[in-house]
Amino acid sequence: MKSTKRISKTNSYIDGLATAMTEDEYRKAVEFHRFLVSITECRHGVLSIDRERLIKLASAFMECDALEAYNILRKMKDYGWILTLDKDFIIVNLEAKV
Repeated sequence: MKSTKRISKTNSYIDGLATAMTEDEYRKAVEFHRFLVSITECRHGVLSIDRERLIKLASAFMECDALEAYNILRKMKDYGWILTLDKDFIIVNLEAKV
């Protein structure tokens, strides 16, 4: 009788691989997080901005295309650097250890 291993959907190892950043992505994310912290400090981490404009801003700041910028923003959220990434605003984690 063959034994089969089951991998649960909540496996943190698989989730970690899916959200892992490359060295280049990490460098870009750290720089952009510092920028977001600097512009949102006085507003307790809240920035009212349309998602499309945020992606364009991130793309220009990180010097990459919009899809890569969006993927980095999603990974920043998965890492806890961004608390909320909504349609009309973003909440930055001001206390994140980057």
